[in-house]
Amino acid sequence: MSVVRLLLALALALCLAVPAFAAGDVPEQTVTVIEPQAEQRVEPVVASGEQPVTMLGAEGEQQVMTGEEKGPVRRGFETAGKVVLGVFAAGTSLAIMVAAFLL
Repeated sequence: MSVVRLLLALALALCLAVPAFAAGDVPEQTVTVIEPQAEQRVEPVVASGEQPVTMLGAEGEQQVMTGEEKGPVRRGFETAGKVVLGVFAAGTSLAIMVAAFLL
């Protein structure tokens, strides 16, 4: 049993050493300096005009917070579309899972 372990260790050491000996000499590397052809110049961006800020009263704030109201028909169509999309996504995922099991 110890002879088998010794041969196994020798084979492992040989497998690790052979690629290192086969590589041979590594060619020298040279470093080439690349000089920039043109210097970069940083120019600040000048603001053309500042954005005005105005205070809102209670009625102005209410106008901003409320958006377009959706009617019941539109909400129904959106909900139906979400349900159809969910059912389609679930069916697609189940089909892919079954295909993965069969392959």
